[in-house]
Amino acid sequence: MADTHLAKVPLAQAFQEKTRVPKVYGAAGVAGLGLLLVFLNIGAALLVNLTGFGYAAFASMQAIETRGQTDDAQWLTYWVVFGMFNVLEYFAGFVVYWFPFYYLTKLGFLVWLMMPGTRGAERLYYSGIKPLVLHARSTRRSTPVPKSAPESTPVTDTAPAPAPASAEPDAKKTESKSD
Repeated sequence: MADTHLAKVPLAQAFQEKTRVPKVYGAAGVAGLGLLLVFLNIGAALLVNLTGFGYAAFASMQAIETRGQTDDAQWLTYWVVFGMFNVLEYFAGFVVYWFPFYYLTKLGFLVWLMMPGTRGAERLYYSGIKPLVLHARSTRRSTPVPKSAPESTPVTDTAPAPAPASAEPDAKKTESKSD
């Protein structure tokens, strides 16, 4: 199965032709090296974010080119979940990075979100994010206005009130002094 997917990748084909090593072994070696680096926390943030962004961007571009909308919905949902996760991670970063194997866990989470077999992003969106957004939207619309708040006055098209009478003589006095 992996061999059929790798047959579509020109770099994997060139690797197999030059080294005479099956492309599946080359891909497994690269993945294993990446996992080892993440496990040892050597460039883990970069590798995990490249995985979460790079593959998803590639798959999203492929989804745009297909006629069906199933893969489009999957990748749009992934980007919503990925974006919300990154915002949460940004604000909770000072706490999150104290957890051991955080980047390894994050990598597993992102792969779960991306995989078409698990459709993790869709599961998380429909079970968590969408209900929260709908609840927040309905709460905002149904919030009553406090009774102590002053009522707004309607805007009318009437001309502004004239200036007080005491202001007019002062203006005339200044005009006559400058003449």
